[in-house]
Amino acid sequence: MLDSVDGRTKFAVIFSSGFEEVGGEALRTSRGTVLIGPNTVGLYHAQSRATLTFAQAFDSLVDCRHGSGAFLVSQSGAFGARVVSAAARFGLHLDGFIGSGNEAHLDACTLARGALAVAQPKVLMLYLEGLRDAVTLEALLADARNAGVPVVCLLGGLSDAGANAAASHTAAVSADAAVVDELFRAYGATLVRSDRDLILSALAYSVLGTARGRRVGIVTGSGGAGVVASDLLSTAGVTLPALSAPTRSALAALLPAIATTGNPVDVTAQTVGDDVLLGKVCDELRNSGEVDAILVVGREDQARSIGAVAGAAVPTVLACLDREPANVRPLIEAGEMVLPDLDSACKAVAAVTRFAGPRNSAVPRREPTPGPWQRLDGTPSAAESLSLVEDAGVETADWQLARSVGQVAEIGETLGWPVVLKADSAAEVHKARAGGVKLDVDRARAGTAAEELFASGAGGVIVAKQLRSSMELFVGVRRDPQWGLVVSAGLGGANIELLNRTVALPAFLGEEHLAARLEEEIFLRVPGRYSDTGPALARAATRLVRLAAATGAALVECNPLGWVDSRLVALDARVVL
Repeated sequence: MLDSVDGRTKFAVIFSSGFEEVGGEALRTSRGTVLIGPNTVGLYHAQSRATLTFAQAFDSLVDCRHGSGAFLVSQSGAFGARVVSAAARFGLHLDGFIGSGNEAHLDACTLARGALAVAQPKVLMLYLEGLRDAVTLEALLADARNAGVPVVCLLGGLSDAGANAAASHTAAVSADAAVVDELFRAYGATLVRSDRDLILSALAYSVLGTARGRRVGIVTGSGGAGVVASDLLSTAGVTLPALSAPTRSALAALLPAIATTGNPVDVTAQTVGDDVLLGKVCDELRNSGEVDAILVVGREDQARSIGAVAGAAVPTVLACLDREPANVRPLIEAGEMVLPDLDSACKAVAAVTRFAGPRNSAVPRREPTPGPWQRLDGTPSAAESLSLVEDAGVETADWQLARSVGQVAEIGETLGWPVVLKADSAAEVHKARAGGVKLDVDRARAGTAAEELFASGAGGVIVAKQLRSSMELFVGVRRDPQWGLVVSAGLGGANIELLNRTVALPAFLGEEHLAARLEEEIFLRVPGRYSDTGPALARAATRLVRLAAATGAALVECNPLGWVDSRLVALDARVVL
């Protein structure tokens, strides 16, 4: 059948499955027809009333309501159709939907770029189970940023089980979630963890747009609700600023003496039902310039009074405590931002403040500058790895290579005891796990420890000065088939396995971006104490990126890097071809 229409139609939507995803041949055309699918549920465009799908989820959408500006592209057709239906129950009627299926010709990101250009949505929703082309994803995010359109993505295949399911479902390779997350952050896009979060974030962007900043004011008549809202928003990374004395005085003049004028503002139970007074409280917060968004806990009929409406200069969300989506649906359809529970409302507020500010600016690519090194023709040894890292500009602990037990003792006397002994094995060998590392070696132990390493087959032994560092850190650069060079940095040594406090991102995002993310995720948790650490670690990472780019190495790694006298010192290094 496909052969009979090939070249006679511009596009063909293929519902059938049973091809590449089960190990069979991929569908191909030779005369110009472009395929959507196979294994797609089809597409839907509300404004033109085009419903090219067999999914029952669309049976109830006969009125084809549109105008929300929300458009969904999903690799899973059935799941995506369900999201369309679930969003409608909240009052979010999607303008369009495309299921990309197994992507014989057009992948989800390419389809999304087309939707972005033609449909010009207010918010672009994605459900991805895998990536065939990271370059296309980045191009999509760049297009969206340049157009000022928020992107919200639910990424599947994060667990091993999910990745296996995604492979059998879409024949695509599951992406490195941490790297994708950092790319989304860089472009001001959002990764979410559930379909509910996908809907709530899209709903918030559709009705409210984006806030100017991340500062949120909370207004409630219940102290308990204020506490819970504060916890939910803080966990989401939202800033809850302390209000200034003039603002608190202005609020106090409006409220009973028993009210609390901090943030949250607890107007008391007797006042929260006064629509006029509650509106004045919200106006005072807006006019103060001290908050960028407002969360109010109240009744669903108060939205207009408090300014929880579409187009408000300061996005405002009204949270109910005991309602259902069906209760608030007509309000949302009327442009009022009312959500049925506190958790949903906090997710909406977090969405509009997550990446506040202008979106229509480019994200610079920082390609590594050429280095002086030659391409590797074989994997270096441990000693050669240390030399390469030194040449790249990363300081190492003083070391020398010994070829005999006697040389070990001589070098130890020169460097000063204690020392660390390491077998000069191939860099891909994990020396510690293979028993190739001896710590705290003094003069008395040097001979025995060296004999053990030579007896294990080591052709040489690295003798290094043992340093006492205040903190162990890590930097690694790996070559990824999707992303090219990927850089990881953070807490090192055993902390990698125990805590996993690292940041991983495409190297082209650059040193400044890596330093900022390291500070945000790790080093600014204790203000002032580690202010130099993030930038220093990012500088070391940039030097290793240059080394990897020039030599063609698949892996360049320093673990641990010691923080010694306010400087980074590599205590070990690996360069693997």
